[in-house]
Amino acid sequence: MSYGEPVPIIRQLSPADVEDVASVWSSALEVRRRELGLGPLVAASDPVLSREGAFGVGLDEGGVLLAIAIAMPARGDDGRSEVNVPGLAHISSVATLPGHWGRGYGGRVVRAVMSQATRRGYARAQLWTHVSNRGAQRAYQREGFVDSGRRRLDDSGEAIMHFTRQLPEIPVAARPAARMVCVDPGGGILVMHWRDPLDGFQLWEPPGGGIEAGETPYDAALREWSEETGLAIPDDVVGPTDVARDAVFNGNRGLVDEQFFLGRLPAPEVPVIDAATEVEQQTYLGHAWVPWYDLGTLADPLMPDLLPVLRRLAPDGPWGS
Repeated sequence: MSYGEPVPIIRQLSPADVEDVASVWSSALEVRRRELGLGPLVAASDPVLSREGAFGVGLDEGGVLLAIAIAMPARGDDGRSEVNVPGLAHISSVATLPGHWGRGYGGRVVRAVMSQATRRGYARAQLWTHVSNRGAQRAYQREGFVDSGRRRLDDSGEAIMHFTRQLPEIPVAARPAARMVCVDPGGGILVMHWRDPLDGFQLWEPPGGGIEAGETPYDAALREWSEETGLAIPDDVVGPTDVARDAVFNGNRGLVDEQFFLGRLPAPEVPVIDAATEVEQQTYLGHAWVPWYDLGTLADPLMPDLLPVLRRLAPDGPWGS
């Protein structure tokens, strides 16, 4: 691969992707039905991604969606009930853009959407696929799905079959870590925006990372700060305080007490991540200086909740009450 060539990445789908998702889904279905000599497909009455509780992932190459997988809470009686089945995620749409079949893209998005389902507290997943689609059946079996034996007809009158599986447990790989919560004179907090490379999950965190052998938590916090922000070391560093973390990233679950410090900068500055690791540079989405009272308004989750951390590190600050 030449330098600068787009690399397919897993990312979260958003409402802005509704039309592209529909295009991938309809293109794949039309080609498959044409190859089987079937008639035109029946259009969905509403965009799947817009349904209540839906979440999805896409394999994106340079802004082009190559594959999609969308899941949502499973409703009882095959969706005819308004009551959700506890703990069950329904994977509604899995498709790969024609011309990209046979490359394992479907498996990547299925694994990613299952990981996102696990994050949301689901324990099991189900899906339906066409009886005639042997390739999809083999792909789902490779991902651990089992044929339940149930059969019915879809809206187009084509036979479909039901698959189910327990969602995979995320392995624990606890690594001691340290982080720097940095405050500007106006009470803004620097947080970094990241995309999980495995499942596309997006989150905000204060700068920080793993403590290396021989490092103190303080040394690790300063090193990670320099690598992830490129900014001057904050003034008046205080701490640490233990912060309980139960975080999932890149297929591992960190269950550990991290060491958080608090520092101050004389003005909000723009981070430069040139010294960050290759994975960090590929998954970095940007930064924000967020007023402490607006930390709960970010569109993506802020992990962890920083208000109790601020209150322990600087009880006399404006967040104290």
